[in-house]
Amino acid sequence: MSLPWLRESWRQVVSDYQQQRFGHAHCIPAREGLGAEAYTQALAHYLLCLQPTQRACGRCKSCLLVQSETHPDYYVLRSEDNRAIGVDKIRELTQALQQTASQHGAKVAWIKNAERMTTEAANALLKTLEEPTANTYIILSPERTSALLPTIRSRMRLHTLNEPSWPEIEAWLVQQLGRSLTPEEQLRSQQFLGAPLHALAALKGEVSDNIDYVGRLAQACCVDSKWPLPTKSDWAGWLDASEAWLHELIRIKQRVAQQRLRFPGSYQLAVDWLQREQITVAEINAWLALCYNLRKTTSEQAGLNVPLLLQQQWLQWKHKP
Repeated sequence: MSLPWLRESWRQVVSDYQQQRFGHAHCIPAREGLGAEAYTQALAHYLLCLQPTQRACGRCKSCLLVQSETHPDYYVLRSEDNRAIGVDKIRELTQALQQTASQHGAKVAWIKNAERMTTEAANALLKTLEEPTANTYIILSPERTSALLPTIRSRMRLHTLNEPSWPEIEAWLVQQLGRSLTPEEQLRSQQFLGAPLHALAALKGEVSDNIDYVGRLAQACCVDSKWPLPTKSDWAGWLDASEAWLHELIRIKQRVAQQRLRFPGSYQLAVDWLQREQITVAEINAWLALCYNLRKTTSEQAGLNVPLLLQQQWLQWKHKP
């Protein structure tokens, strides 16, 4: 495992597998900025390898099929165009998993965006989780584990990936860039605590972060600035920023050290507002739940006026005059 903060988790799963206590059903939250995608992919390849040691060998027939994306016993299912994963797709998958492995090794199913399974689809998966065929592994990667049905969660092993500290992130970024970080780069990178891959991409200019979105939300939330006007083309960015800002407020309420905040520039603004309006963590969690529900609804229904729905949610943040 090339990402240093994931090596201990990787060593644990390899040890469990080698000692035959790995289990067949696993939930690995889809934390892209932490490297969960690469971790889960490496795990799937390891399980399919015919000669694994501490990782997939990369040379056996199974590994070569994985590399060419033609492995007949490797199933990757994901949401398409942010839509729900329906029962027909899950039934097709479970029927395939009932068959004998073509390569006489393992069968691996990786369901991305697992929280977007409909209730009917999730229930169709339950029987396979309860009574899997031999040498079959199912991996779910939801954005939020809590969005899965309790009956699904209870039948899976939940993997918690380690988050690196800021010194660990900085050391890794220096290694990747081959130079020290400037003070401006240090400040920007600290906005991505818990997501070092996003920090690296931002420093390389490969992606734009949501600091401007969050900054504008902070101003509208905490002072008398006007709320933004999201459009059909940028509402997803505003929804991401809404969740990021609410998570930041929770961290502040929990008295997380200021150097571990994602948006330290808005710290004092948030503190003053939280104290002035006596906002509780329970209220913030309720607003966050509305964001999660809006995200889920938009994946299941077309034609919604999401910008308007998002603005209506923002107004609830100013519920106290």
